[in-house]
Amino acid sequence: MSDTKQKIIDIAERLIRTRGYNAFSYKDIAKELNIKNAAIHYHFPAKSDLGVAVIEKNQTGFTNQTSEWITLSPAQKLEVFIQIYATSKKNNCVCFVGALGASYDSLPEDMQKSLQNATQEIKQWVEDFLQQGLKNNVFSFRCTITEMADLIITALAASLILDKINTRNVFESVRNALKGVL
Repeated sequence: MSDTKQKIIDIAERLIRTRGYNAFSYKDIAKELNIKNAAIHYHFPAKSDLGVAVIEKNQTGFTNQTSEWITLSPAQKLEVFIQIYATSKKNNCVCFVGALGASYDSLPEDMQKSLQNATQEIKQWVEDFLQQGLKNNVFSFRCTITEMADLIITALAASLILDKINTRNVFESVRNALKGVL
């Protein structure tokens, strides 16, 4: 992948995670890179092509990370999963799923499908380590594994959004609560 193409994807990701998909244009990226819009269209003829590339970048990154975490205990997997959101918070961003999910109905169909696939992969990984944690008596909860996975993912994603609105640290509250619940 060319350096310019990667920079375009990286800037688009930052803009999506800070402003939202519908709140930026190729002009914003072109200005930041000091290139013409046509240079962006060369790599990404449609904005949805760029959106799919951002989703795929995040999904590939997640897949690569989780393959490195294969030997971690369920409790360690929970901690590294929470750390993904902590990194987003540190960078004043929301997670890519939360950023794109907020405008899901207005996203092009190819982006919706890519986002569904990425979200399913994330959820499956969380369900897998929760199942392992229950089996090994590391975790204990009364709801189903799917319900707990939904709770963890939505609580972390929502905490990043609420931290943009509130002055108190909602993310840390959610982090502590999850550790207390599990």
